[in-house]
Amino acid sequence: MTTVAEIRDAVQALPEDEFEAFSSWFDSYEQDRWDRQIERDQESGPLRDLMDKARSDFQAGKCSRL
Repeated sequence: MTTVAEIRDAVQALPEDEFEAFSSWFDSYEQDRWDRQIERDQESGPLRDLMDKARSDFQAGKCSRL
């Protein structure tokens, strides 16, 4: 099994060009994971409740222009 320490050591040992390729891939991977989490939260998580409240407040005229 690969541990975080082993992964860290392997990343630190990468030549510069391979590190740049890994870094680019990892940034994209992390952004995709974040997007999927936001989508899940919008569907049924904590963001859904906030979105519903904001919509309700807006429809009730409780909002003002910034």
